[in-house]
Amino acid sequence: MSPSEETSSNRDEAAAAYFETLPFPPYPIQEEALLAWYTAKQGVLVCAPTGTGKTLIAEAAVYEALRGGTQCYYTTPLIALTDQKLIELQQSAVRWGFKETDIGLVTGNRKVNPDAPVLVVVAEILLNRLLQPEIFDFTKVSSVVMDEFHSFNDSQRGIVWELTLGMLPAHVRTLLLSATVGNSYEFTSWLRRSCNRDLQLVEGTERKVPLSFSWIDDHMLDEWIEKMCAGDEEMRRTPALIFCFNRDECWQVAELLKGKKVIDKQRQAAIHEKLESYDFSEGVGPKLKSLLGRGVGVHHAGLLPKYRRVVEELFQQKLLSVTVCTETLSAGINLPARSVVLPTIMKGPKSKKKLVETATAQQIFGRAGRPQFDDQGFVYALAH
Repeated sequence: MSPSEETSSNRDEAAAAYFETLPFPPYPIQEEALLAWYTAKQGVLVCAPTGTGKTLIAEAAVYEALRGGTQCYYTTPLIALTDQKLIELQQSAVRWGFKETDIGLVTGNRKVNPDAPVLVVVAEILLNRLLQPEIFDFTKVSSVVMDEFHSFNDSQRGIVWELTLGMLPAHVRTLLLSATVGNSYEFTSWLRRSCNRDLQLVEGTERKVPLSFSWIDDHMLDEWIEKMCAGDEEMRRTPALIFCFNRDECWQVAELLKGKKVIDKQRQAAIHEKLESYDFSEGVGPKLKSLLGRGVGVHHAGLLPKYRRVVEELFQQKLLSVTVCTETLSAGINLPARSVVLPTIMKGPKSKKKLVETATAQQIFGRAGRPQFDDQGFVYALAH
């Protein structure tokens, strides 16, 4: 058997084994992307809306590396997202029959199982390692997953992904996952010309959960949120994410909602019970604890990681009705919401405000609608 036939045979076996681990039949876009991954020589670019299950596709590369005894890097654009991915992938590894310690994390200031075969890293860490070949050996690296790859379009950090793709050894396959990269056909052509990397393109445009868009009066934000939170679980339009474009606005909106009835007594009691096991003594901890006790979360990069994790946990458990956050949360952090609210569609300093970019808006809108819970997602924007 030739080396290429042996590789193909190994991938066929890995594909069959991975499909056996899936708890439910994959959606059409997932199935197409998985088949592409197991057949493409150099890798795949998957462009599909938020909520179409790209995590299941990404985990195929991780599973293949663990099963084959090779190494894999899983990159994200945010430290907060690496923390969440570490937990998710460790849980998946155990479910597949591997060890939790087979998944590690390396960021600028934190390391967990740094010698693990699968490492979750921020994008800059992978680039730094490629720039130091005398220290970091990529011989056994079989694949790199680049989650939230639309960060490639970032005017300041995009160069990190561009240089990484150009420096990766030819044998390392790449799986790029994105909500959008603009003209995807043009991008794959550029990648072929500039980086000598030929990726198979898989695109999906259909969301599993359709979205409903509505304008609300800009003087009625707090009343509208209170209305969204009313009724039983079926009637409520929560959990909801309220996106602001700076940290001060997050706190302002959260304080605005503090006195409103956004949570029932049963969930409030459950929150208070959980909060007793956490230390909120540092920094804005007391302020955050008070808001959480009233069903309102705050999430942005300026919060201590331990505080962000508490907010994420309470929101995922459907205890928090609303979380006020910055746009960094739209970049893949798994906080499934029924509704998304934009108090403003203008972004930037007071004297230089402009409309939110289309790609950013699409990312934010994509957080609404949970495939496992909702038949429809809701997007509300304040009319100015």
